[in-house]
Amino acid sequence: MLRSFYIAGTGMLAQRAKMNVLTNNITNIDTTGYKKDTVVSRSFADLMIQDVKDPYILRTSNIVGPQNTGIHVDYIVTSFSQGGFEETGRLSDMALQGDGFFVIQTPQGQRYTRDGSFSVGLDGYLVTSDGHYVSGMNGNIYIGADDFAVDAQGNITVGDQYRGRLNIVTFDDLSGLRKAGDNLYLNFTGQPTRQAQNVTVKQGFLETSNVNMADELISMVEINRSYELNQRVLRMVDESLSKTVNEVGRVVG
Repeated sequence: MLRSFYIAGTGMLAQRAKMNVLTNNITNIDTTGYKKDTVVSRSFADLMIQDVKDPYILRTSNIVGPQNTGIHVDYIVTSFSQGGFEETGRLSDMALQGDGFFVIQTPQGQRYTRDGSFSVGLDGYLVTSDGHYVSGMNGNIYIGADDFAVDAQGNITVGDQYRGRLNIVTFDDLSGLRKAGDNLYLNFTGQPTRQAQNVTVKQGFLETSNVNMADELISMVEINRSYELNQRVLRMVDESLSKTVNEVGRVVG
């Protein structure tokens, strides 16, 4: 009976973790370029139950079947599906259509993002909203003016002057990326990058998050129901144990 406590308890913990991730998705529904997360859970290793006819002769036992011991959060998956596009009209806003990430230079090293809400810094370089430099193919991109153009391949020009090309990269295995805060990603596994081919830069646009509010609300209802079901199991087991201790024990005594 105590095993039921563990199974229901781990179920509640897993549902709470799912709710935390889902809440974060909903919170970032208006965050530029945000990619939704999903919790993947799995059961602990099953115990094999055997019906032993003779404890001294194990080969006479019959397999009854597995007994589950609960579930736990295995990992969190980020969906990198394409978000929508919002036109802003700002020349420094850029969205990526297709696979790829902008390369950002931070004090902690290179990071990657789909958030193209850039601006021209006081020193004339293209920077993120947090002041990190946006990387070009040949280093940081100096623009030096508010009036500039970016073509579909990421080439930047000011009038007739060529100022560089955006460094847009992708990865063979996107599961190796980890969210590093400030809408940035860390190349956690250290896999090599390659230049993105199937990508188009849209100047004057921003990519919206890929969170679907309807799907998240449906998932929220399902999580609440699962949590309540496990809660009921805990209550039933607790009541049964209470009767075992207080009533059965009294009768025996």
